[in-house]
Amino acid sequence: MVRKRVRLVGERGWVEVEALIDTGASRLVIPREVAERIGVKPMYKVKAELADGSVREVDVGPVFVEIMGRGAPDWAAIVEGGEVCVGAETLETLGLAVDPVTGELYPTRRFIWRI
Repeated sequence: MVRKRVRLVGERGWVEVEALIDTGASRLVIPREVAERIGVKPMYKVKAELADGSVREVDVGPVFVEIMGRGAPDWAAIVEGGEVCVGAETLETLGLAVDPVTGELYPTRRFIWRI
């Protein structure tokens, strides 16, 4: 299990938390209480498949995420309870990957936005 310090920035502030890095997840997941505290407003609802295989409709809102000095805007699934979880597509946006041998995050490219 990989964990890293993550900074999440919303419209009303920011928070730093120890987040689970889960390459089995696609996107960023944040608990509703965190979203409300930093001002991440739900903008859409999407169908999401959960780890147990069930499908649920969840809120999604924009958030700025920073890990290891790399930051970018992203979409976060806002869920009831749980913990902050960083998925594979969020890592790709930041140019980061998990080394399968050491379990550590490493840069896959120099960090600049690709557009």
